[in-house]
Amino acid sequence: MAGDALRLAFEADTAGREEEALAHYRRAFEVGVPDDELAGASLGFGSTLRNVGSVDESIRVLSAAVERFPEHRALRVFLAYSLWSAGRQADALRALVAALYVGEPAPELERYRRSIMGYADDL
Repeated sequence: MAGDALRLAFEADTAGREEEALAHYRRAFEVGVPDDELAGASLGFGSTLRNVGSVDESIRVLSAAVERFPEHRALRVFLAYSLWSAGRQADALRALVAALYVGEPAPELERYRRSIMGYADDL
């Protein structure tokens, strides 16, 4: 089931076992991630791809997720990190600014505050 694979992906990701997390994310997407979990799964998968150096794939995953969930600000923030890692600073800044001003207030950003702030320190 996608839910089991996704749960294992999140657990491995949180524990810093990124290669293991990627295998679980890929399995979850193969099986089919439910719509209500797709934004979070895409964010985790895209972020982990960037962390292991698969920046182009990360940008593809996160860009598709932003297109599908245009008001999900955290997706835009993590896309900005991937764009920055790809040397596309202007695109990264545009994605980040878009994250600040799209849609309604964004409680989902609070969920990722630690990661967002940690990655910002890496810039």
